[in-house]
Amino acid sequence: MPHYELKVRRKCYLRLHIINRLHLLNYTMNIFHITHTDIQSDNRILKELSALSSVDSYRVYSAGISLDEGAAKSEHDYPFQVITFDLWSGRLDLLPRPLKYALIMLELTFRLVKSGRAIKPKVVHCHDTLVLAAGVIIKLITGAKLVYDAHELESKKNAQSPILSRSTLFLEKVCWRYVDLLITVSPSIIDWYISNLGEKSSALILNSPMVESIEKGGKNALDPYKDGYFHQRYDIPRDRIIYIYVGLLVQGRGIESIISIFSQRDIKSHVVFVGYGSMKDEIGRISCECENVHLHEPVPHEDVVSLVKNADIGLCLIENVSLSDFYCLPNKLFEYGFAGVPILASKFPDIEKVVSDHKLGYCCDNDAQSIAKAIKKIEREGRSENGNSDLSKLSWEAQAERLIEKYSELLKSS
Repeated sequence: MPHYELKVRRKCYLRLHIINRLHLLNYTMNIFHITHTDIQSDNRILKELSALSSVDSYRVYSAGISLDEGAAKSEHDYPFQVITFDLWSGRLDLLPRPLKYALIMLELTFRLVKSGRAIKPKVVHCHDTLVLAAGVIIKLITGAKLVYDAHELESKKNAQSPILSRSTLFLEKVCWRYVDLLITVSPSIIDWYISNLGEKSSALILNSPMVESIEKGGKNALDPYKDGYFHQRYDIPRDRIIYIYVGLLVQGRGIESIISIFSQRDIKSHVVFVGYGSMKDEIGRISCECENVHLHEPVPHEDVVSLVKNADIGLCLIENVSLSDFYCLPNKLFEYGFAGVPILASKFPDIEKVVSDHKLGYCCDNDAQSIAKAIKKIEREGRSENGNSDLSKLSWEAQAERLIEKYSELLKSS
C-alpha cells in the first residue's frame, strides 16, 4: 500500500476516534447521588447507583460519610465512584443534638457543593433531608435536575425530637419548589408529601431484593447458609419452628415484645435476631439466659435472603411509634417474601395490603398479647406456605426499571 494512503487512513481513523470521543462526551451525563449515610452499608443507595450505572449514557458519582455503626458493608466492586467524607463535626458528641446536626449539615453542604461544582451533574439525587440544601445549591449552580429520595417520612420519624422534626419539615418546605422528582418507599408516604407540601412528580421505589442475586444464592450462601444452618448453629431441635428478625436492633421494632413472648415457657418456637443497633448487647445477654432467643451477626445485604431461607417465619412487627413507621414498607418485608418464608407482620395499611395481595403470611395487632396469640396458633396448626410464586412486580429489577424510566423522563424535560 502506498505511503500516502497509509497516512490518509491514519488521519481518517484518528478523525473517527476524535468524533466518537466527542460523541461520548456530548451524550454522557453525570449523575451525582448525595447522602448523610455510609454508602457501602446502605443497600438501597447501592442498588440505585448500580441500576443507573447500567445506562451507557450515565456516569454515576456518589458522596456520603464514613460511619461505623456495626453494619455489614458490601464487598462488591461497583461501576460507580464513591466519595466518602470523614466529618470533624460528627465527632462533637458533647454538643446538644440539634446544634451538632446543624454543624454536620453546614460542613457536609460545603463539601458536597464543592464536589458538585467539579462533577457538574445533570441530576443531583438527595437521599435524605440533611443533604437537601446542598442539592438545591448544586442545582442552582449547575442547572441540574433535583431528585428528593425520602427513605422514610423524614419529619415524622421515630426517636426524633420535636425541634428536629420541625426543622426537618421546615427545610423540606423551603426546598420543595426546587424538587423535580420525589422518590419514596410507600404509597402512603407519597400521599402525605403531596397533601402537605404540594403536587410533585413522584415515583414509588420499593426497597426490595434483587432476584438475580437470590438466584445466584448470594456471595456466601453456598457454604455457611446451607439448609438447617440455624438448627446446627444454635442446636435447635428439627421439629421446632424458627422465627427470624432482620434489621436494626432498636426500640420501636417490637423487639421487647418478641423477647418476652419467646421467653415464655409455653412457647416452643425459637427466634433469631440478625442485625445491629443499640439493643444488640441486651439481646446478646438475654440469648445467654433464654434457650429460645438467639443473636446472629449482621450479614452483607446480598446474603440476607439466603440466610432467611433457613428460617420458617419472618417477623415484621413494627410498632406504631411514628407516622413514618405506620406508613412504612420495610425492606425486611420483601426479603422474607423473596426467601419464600411466611411473614408475621404488623397490621398497618401498606404492609397489610402487600401481605394480603401477595398471600405472604399473617398480620396481627402490635400488642404482645395479639402477637403471642398468633405465634401459639401457628404452633398448634403449623405454618402456612408463602402463597405467591410470582413476586416479579415487587423485585428490585422492576424497581430499577421504574427508576431508569423516571430518570429518562426527567432528563428529556431539561
